[in-house]
Amino acid sequence: MRNRRLLLPVVACLAVTAFVAAAAPSSADHGGPFHDGDVALLYANPLSGDGLQGAHLDGFVNEYGTSQIGGIGVYHRPVGCPVGEIDCLIQHIGYCTEADVPAVVFQYNPYYEVPLDPRLSYLTWKYGFSYYMDNYDDGSAIIPMAATQALVWAWHSDPETSSTVFSGVAGGLDDPFNWDGLTPSANGDTAPRVGFHSADPNPSYWTGTDQALLDQATQAVYDLAVEATAKAGPWTLSQGVGATGVVLAGANGLIEGETVNFDDGSANGIDVVTDVNGFAAWPAGTTTATAEGPAGSYETPGNDSEGGEGQNVIVTVGEDLVVNFTDPAPTTTTTTTTTTTTTTTTAAPTTTTTIVVEAPEQTPTTTTTTIVVEAPEQTTTTVAVSPPDTSPPASPEIESPSLTG
Repeated sequence: MRNRRLLLPVVACLAVTAFVAAAAPSSADHGGPFHDGDVALLYANPLSGDGLQGAHLDGFVNEYGTSQIGGIGVYHRPVGCPVGEIDCLIQHIGYCTEADVPAVVFQYNPYYEVPLDPRLSYLTWKYGFSYYMDNYDDGSAIIPMAATQALVWAWHSDPETSSTVFSGVAGGLDDPFNWDGLTPSANGDTAPRVGFHSADPNPSYWTGTDQALLDQATQAVYDLAVEATAKAGPWTLSQGVGATGVVLAGANGLIEGETVNFDDGSANGIDVVTDVNGFAAWPAGTTTATAEGPAGSYETPGNDSEGGEGQNVIVTVGEDLVVNFTDPAPTTTTTTTTTTTTTTTTAAPTTTTTIVVEAPEQTPTTTTTTIVVEAPEQTTTTVAVSPPDTSPPASPEIESPSLTG
């Protein structure tokens, strides 16, 4: 945020300052419910203009410079909380969703539920007010909150508002997934610079060196990009197989490393951290399991009282996911797979072999058929000679020949 405009009288600002010191924190950005149109204001120290101590650093990410990079103090007045009352206000951490626009502080603005990249829904909830309260006093909240703000600019502000915090970076470094092991530019380097850099990061409560802070915040951009992808919402908590435990899952699979609280009748219950399979076993004697996960995200246009444009800010609230020990376990179905082996016999192709047998050379053979014709048997007839007959002689009568053979 930059160029904060203190729009309320100093007396009112001091009242909020006193509230910051005295009010008891609500739980994990979960003290809602948050409704469309609910109002909230951004907090800054009225004397210095500083936001929540231990939630931000001063400097640049890439070539985008702003006075504070990290979480913003947001005070939500829920339905039924009278104007002027501070005991019913709910504290949250917000993140800027519109780079290059100054924030308007100490003015109630309406917030409306909006769709948000599930990775950012997780980050802006996880690194919310509860995380801040647990980690601000040694400065360790600064690193993930600064990295979360950078990712909100990368994944939301740049594509939605045409800002260029990451989109203007060359060489593939516009993608946070390419920041693993990145050494940030020095603040005095010539442009284009990349990573977190600052002449004076001014980190409240941080006990390390300034350079260590900038190096770790730069690495955290990659680390949180990976974490947010693995733990993107929405989340579900369900009874496990055999009712031996519960399973926590998100949009991209099972969720490791989150706490499930089991109610055993004691004041605090029993905390169990989910394993690599998102599983947490039921401790003996417990009756319910509860895990908190990201729920709705609410954004304000953040305009001032005269209608001037102000910085958009988003808050993500949580919700309780509850499983009772008596809830039915999922039904398991045993599927028997029958493997059918088909043996395919491939017949050899039919080969037709034509054998040409040459007929032996034929020697022409002359066959002579001799027909033997026997002469007919001759019968000799003895004729008695009488005195010459003057009549013509009679012709002899010959029988037809008979052929044999």
